[in-house]
Order: sequence, then C-alpha cells, then structure tokens
Amino acid sequence: MLSTAEKKLRNSAVRNSIYEYLCGTKEHPSAEMIYNDLKGDNPNLSLGTVYRNLKQLEELGRIIRVTNVNNHERYDANCDDHVHFVCERCGRVIDMMDADIHKATAACNLSGGAKIKRIQIVIDGTCEECSETI
Repeated sequence: MLSTAEKKLRNSAVRNSIYEYLCGTKEHPSAEMIYNDLKGDNPNLSLGTVYRNLKQLEELGRIIRVTNVNNHERYDANCDDHVHFVCERCGRVIDMMDADIHKATAACNLSGGAKIKRIQIVIDGTCEECSETI
C-alpha cells in the first residue's frame, strides 16, 4: 500500500535506480559514491539529483541515513533497527545484525509514556583489517 507521500511523488526511474542500488549493497554508500557508480548508466545524472532523491527516499521511510563519515552522510536500505560499526581509519560501515539492540534500549530506562520511533546505534572504532596494519 502506498503512503500519502508516495502517492503525491511521481514515479522516477532515477529514484528507483538509486533505491535498487542501495538494496543491492552492504557498503552504506555516500551520495558521491552512488553518483559515481550510477553515472555511467545515467549520463544526465547530477550529484544534486542523487541528494534530492536520497532525501525523498529517507522521507518515505525506504532508506535511512546511517552516519557521517569524513563529512559524507552514508545511507542504508535496511531500515530494520540494527547496530552499525564505523571504522575511524578506513570509513567502512559494517552492519552488526547479531547485536541485541532491544536489550540496549531497555537499559536506557525510558519513561512509560515514551514511544520509540526508530533505534539506531553507531559504534566507532577500528575494523579488523585496519587493526592488523597498526
């Protein structure tokens, strides 16, 4: 079922290709990464168009903005509550699907009337590959 926002928003081949790109990767790309990867198949694509469509997809709840790595927002099509690990050296963003995010939320001891819309936990550190090169 389409939301009201989706009904008002005209179907767009570019937006669909951006969404499909995000669904097909675990890399959590930035707008610039998406632009560079899709530009070959879409010669008229602009970086502004990518940013505008990412914003629309986020507003529709189809993607999430994960975190800012080196001044670049990163995006994910997996909108389920899960933890992200961000390597401070290489910038890789890794899904940590086995983390018990609900246990972490329960530890926050929210008041009885609080309603959680979305849970997002980002852990910063050094990934295994970068740790080996230190």
